[in-house]
This record gives sequence, C-alpha cells and structure tokens, in this order.
Amino acid sequence: MLLVMSLLVVVLISGCGSSTSIAADRTDPSLAGEESTTSSSSMTPPTAPSTSSDAVPANESPTAAPTPTIAPHLPRPLSPGLAGKVIVIDAGHNGGNASHLSEINRLVDAGNGVTKACDTTGTGSFDGYPEYAFTLAVAERLAGVLRAAGSQVVMIREDSSGWGPCITERARIGNEAGADLAISIHGDGNDAPGARGFHVLIPAATAQNAVMVPAAQRFGALLRDSFTTTGMPVSNYLGSGGLMLRGDLGGLNLSTVPKVFIECGNMHNAEDLALMRSDGFQQNAADAIATAMGAFFD
Repeated sequence: MLLVMSLLVVVLISGCGSSTSIAADRTDPSLAGEESTTSSSSMTPPTAPSTSSDAVPANESPTAAPTPTIAPHLPRPLSPGLAGKVIVIDAGHNGGNASHLSEINRLVDAGNGVTKACDTTGTGSFDGYPEYAFTLAVAERLAGVLRAAGSQVVMIREDSSGWGPCITERARIGNEAGADLAISIHGDGNDAPGARGFHVLIPAATAQNAVMVPAAQRFGALLRDSFTTTGMPVSNYLGSGGLMLRGDLGGLNLSTVPKVFIECGNMHNAEDLALMRSDGFQQNAADAIATAMGAFFD
C-alpha cells in the first residue's frame, strides 16, 4: 500500500509541473515594434496548441470561444466627396516578415530623431491567426468600398506572400501618390488582464509632417467616432477616449499626407479576437473607415 501511494504522488507532481510550463510559455510577450508602446502589438504570435485561444488551468475544462456580438451589417451611404480622391491603404506587416528577419530588423530613420526596425512580424492570436492576415482582410474590403464610391485606391500590399515593405517605403508610397488620405490598419497584442478595444494613433507634429498633422488629427477623431459602430469598444488600456498621440512612428513621422494608424482591437483578448475573426466585423470595420473618410471630405 505504501508503495502504491508513493507512485501516485510522483504521477500527480509530474502532471502539475507540465501544466505550469505550458501556461508560462504562452504569456511571454515581446514589446518592440513600429506601432507598440506598452502593448505587444509587434510580437511574433506565441506557439500554442491550435485547439484553444487561451491557456486553460489544469483543474478546469476547456470552454468554447465566446460568440461575438457583431453589429448587423448595414451598407452606409458614402459622401460623394470620395469620388476622385486618392486613398492609400496600408495593411500592417506582411506574411514573409518572419522568414526575412535580417531584412526587417535593419534599422532605418523613422523621423523625429527616432530609429526603428524596417518592419516587424506583427502580432497574432494565441492559436495562430496572424495580424498580417487580419489587416489585409480589412484592407481589401475597404478598397472595394472606396472604389465603388469612385476613389482611386493605392494598396501598399495586395497579398501576404512577401516581406516588408519598410516603414520608410510605406510612407514614401503615400507621399509620391499625393494621397488625399492614408491609413495604416493594425491589430494589437496586449496581455494586460481585461485589456480590450480599439484606438486610433494620430501624429504629433515633426519637422517632416507638420503641414499634414491638423488634417490627420481631425480625420483621427472622425475615425474614432465612426468605428464605435462596429461593436468593438473603445480601448480601455491605451490612449484617451480612443485616441493616442504618437511621435515615434515612422509611418506617421515621414508622411507628408494626412495619415493615421488604427489598432482595430486586441488579438490577445478572447472577446476582441472573436470579433476580429468574423467576416461581419471585418466588413463593418471597412465601412466605418470609409464612412470616416467620407465625413472628412464633406
């Protein structure tokens, strides 16, 4: 009997140890990146089992992912002022970045006295849905809405097969296109408990971008107001009232045309992620961005 009890104790101790190590491996974020501050929006997605988006304690049973509450998709009438406007859409990151680390880690001048990596891998969900796939999905939907309204759309990337381009190149493309507006689309990756929601990154004035900053900040406020209709709440962990002033982003510092970034939600939050994966939310996000652009030109 004593021998049997001893063997049971060994087995129980071994099982507890393996559960603890898995949970620790899945909550180890990296914080460096073009659009991150205290968030981990530029981290490589952690390796995790594909059956769950959140670690499950050893003494609990897995639960189903939350069912997203998605606002019904209602096509919105767009301003006729969008017709003829040149709009640059920058889907953040790229699918090949992780296999071209030497290229994307090369340091570049991001303006305003800041040096940054050429690009980053981006973040993603714990079960492997990458930021670069989400951003392109929204970008493609947005391009369709804007083209239907008569806008001339310039896409920074149209697929996820390559790497980059560098943040300097992303800004240059918009500048050389003489864009009337530009937007960079992202998803965040923050591990703070309960951190969720979207926020719009607006530019601080620098030597390079000072002329466009007032227009960009006005567009940022319109975008914040419009995006609340998607069902995604305003960020409760970064920014103030859904807006965050940034003077350290090459994509904003080097832009001479009105440009903002939007973090559409936190991909490390199960509720946000359930929305961001859905076709309905992605279309609503595209419509909300287009509506804000139309209001900008009214």
